[in-house]
Amino acid sequence: MRIRCCEKTVRLRRLYWLRAAALCTPLAMGTGFAVATPLPTPPCGTSPVPAYASLGVQPAIAILDAEELDANAWRPSSCTGWPASSRSRVVVAIAGLVRAAGGGETLLARAGAISSLHTMRYWSTTDQQWRPLFLDAAALAGPSEGEQRRGDFRPSELMAGRTAYFWANDSRSGSVVYGMRVLERSPQRIVLGEENVSPVRALGLTVFRPTALQTVVFAQRQTNDVWGLYILARIDRQASSFVASGHEASTANRALALFRYLADIPTDAEPPAAR
Repeated sequence: MRIRCCEKTVRLRRLYWLRAAALCTPLAMGTGFAVATPLPTPPCGTSPVPAYASLGVQPAIAILDAEELDANAWRPSSCTGWPASSRSRVVVAIAGLVRAAGGGETLLARAGAISSLHTMRYWSTTDQQWRPLFLDAAALAGPSEGEQRRGDFRPSELMAGRTAYFWANDSRSGSVVYGMRVLERSPQRIVLGEENVSPVRALGLTVFRPTALQTVVFAQRQTNDVWGLYILARIDRQASSFVASGHEASTANRALALFRYLADIPTDAEPPAAR
């Protein structure tokens, strides 16, 4: 379920919304619908921003860099579990309606299927091609890489208040341990928070310190087997080095891969979130 790591990317200076009308033209720097829109807001007692895209089309995607976040004094909603005082290098929000025939159990089963993460693919803006997000992944019995590996997490294990740990071999930055905490769980709503437990290194440098990479997944039942899926991802400014700037496009593409993975649709479907 991991979405962000080291990759040289272009810098996106606006808030973009990808809807069905924009699918014919891949998003690139300076294209798309640049509009003055409200800042990303997860579905916590209010309607989400961006709003859920319809079933079967590209989800709505909002990408903000540090300059835009500062200019608008953006602060995370309390339901994310993130500190209100935190400052971000980049924030990405993805929202769309998905079909989950088995309801919340189905979504939790996908989230807990750590051994399947190697099937996720994302668009690399460096290589300009689809590539694996992770080369390998495994559930862990505890929060360190040296912990015993175990089988995938079953939905019955992912109860509110519990943190599940897993290891992933990121195709760019190598071994990282993540924690996935169940913030809410009910028949109508599931909220999962995730962050890196171990540092992320590249070229011998620590690029992201623990908790620098944070994601919250909100899944809320709409009607019958249709759920609203909202993903909010960020890179913490204080917990990441200066070389971590410029990852807006990579963060967005990784977040979209996660959305598609949870929705059980091809993760390498055109178009990506950003070229």
